Amino acid sequence: MNPKAGETPDKLQRRLTARNLADFRLCPQKYLLSVLVTPTDTRKFIGGPAVLHRAMRQALVNCYQRGGPQEVPVETLLELFEQNWEGNLCADSLEETLLHARGIETLTAYYQAHHDQANQTIAVDLPLNDTIEGHEFVAVADRVDRDESGLITLLRYKSGSSLPGPGALGKDVSAGLLLLLGTRHYAPQPCQTAIYALRRSRLTTADIDEAQLERLRQQIVTLASELRSAEEFPVRKGQHCRWCRSRAQCPAWASAHYQRGGNR
Repeated sequence: MNPKAGETPDKLQRRLTARNLADFRLCPQKYLLSVLVTPTDTRKFIGGPAVLHRAMRQALVNCYQRGGPQEVPVETLLELFEQNWEGNLCADSLEETLLHARGIETLTAYYQAHHDQANQTIAVDLPLNDTIEGHEFVAVADRVDRDESGLITLLRYKSGSSLPGPGALGKDVSAGLLLLLGTRHYAPQPCQTAIYALRRSRLTTADIDEAQLERLRQQIVTLASELRSAEEFPVRKGQHCRWCRSRAQCPAWASAHYQRGGNR
């Protein structure tokens, strides 16, 4: 069964995130399943890398809520990681051991790189909500910094090994939506958005000027309009299916052949 937008108004009409827009563009069914799936199903199919990211991100959020590495000892940061680590959600004990060790190593390196730097953080885990051309959006900044000049940096953590350059990041819908909402929230202070790659200890700032931000705004509004007006959410199969967390619920894969392990 492929529900229509009107059949599930509460979930399908909620505030849109950049992930919603990306899922809809990639595969409308992926978007639909992502908003209809239960929290229990989400936990069941989250995967080890996502477990690691959530634990490291939450540990850093809690750390900065207490004053950051400048005020919190490294032992406390690692304890916060342990409190948020859900190793039982990993695929097996080997993945759990490897990812746990990576988390400890990554956070220790982060602490060593930041504990003696000036703390410029003004907000942590900040949700930004606003309406753009009739569509309600939400984005979350993992951390917000302000330097001596007053420039606001809306930062997100990334735990994966790949990292886009400034130009590629400047074309990213997620970075664009965060900057759009952050610019409105902190106006008239200038804003920029950035990714901090935890495994590489590298900060990458998105290359987004006013013209590019306007192009991203138009792209975001167009996607939102298409999503809101959609009555059907077809499956769009492709290489992305291999990593889709919703594949177990997807009608295109609910076959005996898939259950036997085919089409992987």
